[in-house]
Amino acid sequence: MKKNLFFLAALTLNFVGYSQDADNEYKVLFIGIDGVRSDALQQQIANGNAPNIKHIFDTGMSTYDSWNMGTTSSGPSWSNMLTGVWQSKHGVSNNNYTGSNYNTFPYFPKRVKECRPDLKAVQITSWAPMSDNVYNDGWNNKIIVPTDDAATQVAINQLQDPQLDLLFYYLNDCDAAGHGNGFNPTVTPYMNAIAYADSQVGQVLDALEARPTYSSEKWLILVCTDHGGSGTSHGGNSNDERHIWWGAAGYQIPHMTITGSDPGSFTFGTPPTPAAIQQTPVQTDIAVTALNYLIRDSLCVQSHAAAWNLDGKSWLVQEESTAGLEQNKVFSNWKISPNPTTGICEISIPNATDESTQIAVCQLDGTTVHNTTVSSNSSNQQIQLDLSDLTSGTYLIRLTTKGQTTSQLMIKQ
Repeated sequence: MKKNLFFLAALTLNFVGYSQDADNEYKVLFIGIDGVRSDALQQQIANGNAPNIKHIFDTGMSTYDSWNMGTTSSGPSWSNMLTGVWQSKHGVSNNNYTGSNYNTFPYFPKRVKECRPDLKAVQITSWAPMSDNVYNDGWNNKIIVPTDDAATQVAINQLQDPQLDLLFYYLNDCDAAGHGNGFNPTVTPYMNAIAYADSQVGQVLDALEARPTYSSEKWLILVCTDHGGSGTSHGGNSNDERHIWWGAAGYQIPHMTITGSDPGSFTFGTPPTPAAIQQTPVQTDIAVTALNYLIRDSLCVQSHAAAWNLDGKSWLVQEESTAGLEQNKVFSNWKISPNPTTGICEISIPNATDESTQIAVCQLDGTTVHNTTVSSNSSNQQIQLDLSDLTSGTYLIRLTTKGQTTSQLMIKQ
């Protein structure tokens, strides 16, 4: 697989965009691999048996600490990831999709089309219920194939379409191997299925980069799973079933590994707390991150946000204020190092101004936990922060000067 995927500069939980860029440049390849336990993928990557998913993780944002907070079956789990809301809203609690409420809480492509009506979105799946039992989903074309190999070939063919904006590509064989032999890193057929799925992902990534228009497009690649498994089944509350993973790479995506503790479950055990959900990557974040990426018009999102009533959060970070023209942008390629940090870190601003810069360290819910203002009198500036008193977790470092604000994600260990 080629190694020229773009990667970014910084991240935020707000929907933002640049009016200078055409919407249709922003595209998403969403890869769903059913039934892959977090520890099993981690082992295959460590052993060199999943190089393509590893490349996504190595060049983008990734987590082995995502959590399924609902019923750990495929129907409700994929509904979490594709609607951006939890089971209590989308209504799906089983693989028959009975009780679904997609008219009120549709798949995210439907939401995107409220702002980008010309979006071309295609779904490819080897698991028919995901297509047959879902409605109001926004797909232009829903293609059901008999095997994962067929899904891969159809995905390669679809990627030749220059008008394609969103491709959802689904693989089922890892889940089938788990049901047939056991969901466990010690089970050879299960681990072989994960390695083979990775090889299929590599074929699709090669096809993506072979697009004649690829160099002028801005692709986000999402790869994720819906649940793990225990024994030869899933649907329960064990960590082996609930502890999952996902990754994102491409244009404007930072290289960052995100960790998070178990936030709880709406279906089992102790109900989660909002603060825990804000600090941890959870399933509903995936749809909201994709939605955030595909819609560059923040005003459109703001006008629809209340009606959408989404539960997830976006893990993308971009400038939160676009005051001034793009060519007069104050911040360019500023960095936090080390990141992750144990407490002492340095902010390097290569294009500092003669005006003061406000630096705020914020929790993901927006609460400011550290604030300082520094003056600048040179073209390059290094600012040291002592964040030793912060608890471990994920934070935003937000810089503001001359009416412009930008943020980056920072992890405190």
